[in-house]
Amino acid sequence: MSFCYKSHYMKINDLKILISFLFLLFYISGLSAQPVSETSDTLKITLQDAILLGLDNNPTLNIQRLDPELTNTIAKEESGAFDPVLGASLQKSTSKSQRRLGASRTPFDMKDERFDYSAQISEALPTGTILNINAGMTGSISNLYTDQYSGTLGFTITQSLLQGLGFGYNLANLRQAKLDVEISKSELKGMAENVIAQIETGYWDVYLTEKETAIQKQSLELAEKQLFESLERVKVGKLPKLEIAAVEAEVAARRSALIDAQSQNEQARLQLIYLLNPQLENLWSSVPSTLDQPFLPEDSLDTIPVHEKLGMKYRPDLEQARFALKKGELEVSRTKNGLLPKLDFFISMGRTTYSEFFDKAYPDINSPFYQISGGLTFEFPVPNRQASARLDRAKFSKEQEELAVKNMEKTVQLDVRSSYTEVLRSRQQIEATRVTRELQDKKLAAEVEKFRVGKSTNILVLQAQRDYTTSQLEEARAMVAYLDALLNLYVAEGTLLQRRGIETF
Repeated sequence: MSFCYKSHYMKINDLKILISFLFLLFYISGLSAQPVSETSDTLKITLQDAILLGLDNNPTLNIQRLDPELTNTIAKEESGAFDPVLGASLQKSTSKSQRRLGASRTPFDMKDERFDYSAQISEALPTGTILNINAGMTGSISNLYTDQYSGTLGFTITQSLLQGLGFGYNLANLRQAKLDVEISKSELKGMAENVIAQIETGYWDVYLTEKETAIQKQSLELAEKQLFESLERVKVGKLPKLEIAAVEAEVAARRSALIDAQSQNEQARLQLIYLLNPQLENLWSSVPSTLDQPFLPEDSLDTIPVHEKLGMKYRPDLEQARFALKKGELEVSRTKNGLLPKLDFFISMGRTTYSEFFDKAYPDINSPFYQISGGLTFEFPVPNRQASARLDRAKFSKEQEELAVKNMEKTVQLDVRSSYTEVLRSRQQIEATRVTRELQDKKLAAEVEKFRVGKSTNILVLQAQRDYTTSQLEEARAMVAYLDALLNLYVAEGTLLQRRGIETF
């Protein structure tokens, strides 16, 4: 009687285990196949297309694109200081007054009309020279005096002899403005490289998390298969029930790992969508599909000195530091000139004409009447503390910029060498993880076969499965880690744009 009750209890317990197993299998299958959205769009894209799409649609980068244009307007404004200036003035006056002539007591009404017409063109040259050409006519028409008309044609040169002399001083602002344009271009290049690096990392993250999800799903299926086989062995009395608990715990753990992998894949999907910013109606529900597979680039590495040389030439932040140093050198030159006294030489020459008739008083270069003048002007503030302070400030700033360039050069060397070392390590890991995965596969197959003939245990089989799953994950991660290491090397040396065939920045 008690034996029959115990046997019946065991059948009910086995049935519960089987039902639990089937429910677990159904739940995992449904979870793995759950779509992102009923209205999701699949975005099939290669890595190069992803880079181009991300560069076109990145809002921060599009804002930064305008900076070179903005700074270029400042350079144009500074060059405008040497544009010719055309001027003209027209003035006419009429007056009526009373006067007494001689001893006459009768007042006399006097009418007088005067005019003054003039035009001039002047231009400042980078040598510190100011040129001025002017022409004009004046006239006086009166009912008392004879009409008088005169014309003038003149040419004036003013030349700085000390302060303001030479190209170094007069072109300093323009050259600094042009350096600002180059700095903004380097900033744009650096931002573009960072965007590309983020896109590539995001692209391979989607690929890797999809791969990890598939591996975790396969691992769960292996555990479920092991649970099923263990249940069958319990039924025929070849395995004690105590073994089932360990297998069920492993199934639950791998289910948790699968959930984590799916969540990481969803996070990677959202990040890539954010980076690409495709113009889709269902933006956040779209599913990127990576068409490219991880690969080993051919001839991807040169010697460390070659990569260092590239970094010294192309690194954007180092370029900016060097341009800033050149600006500092120009500022020292400009402010040093400000310490000099202001001494200018000028000479003015002209021809004049006189006539009682308007049409005979036009300015004439062949007129026998002339005027010429010249001289010097001098100005010097004592003790000129403002100019001295400007020069000291420029020298200190230049010294800071020199130190910044030296420090940046060491930083570039460190970044390149560190990235180079990581590339070598990650490339070696590819082969090591492949061999490990193959050996773990053989180990798992051997352990499963031993279990089937009763020479192994569930614990050993599950451990072999875990080791095999880990080796699969490490192999997949090693390839992506190598591509990430190469990416970091190209960013460290500032050649990512050129290596991706992008020359618009």
